[in-house]
Amino acid sequence: MTKIMNTFVLVISLIIVSVVVIIIPPSGAALGRRKA
Repeated sequence: MTKIMNTFVLVISLIIVSVVVIIIPPSGAALGRRKA
């Protein structure tokens, strides 16, 4: 049970990190341009 939970958490965190890395730079640049 613990092994499954640890793997699950690891996979979710990896997915979140990859999504953030892919999505945040363009949206952050767009937000910066809008504010400026």
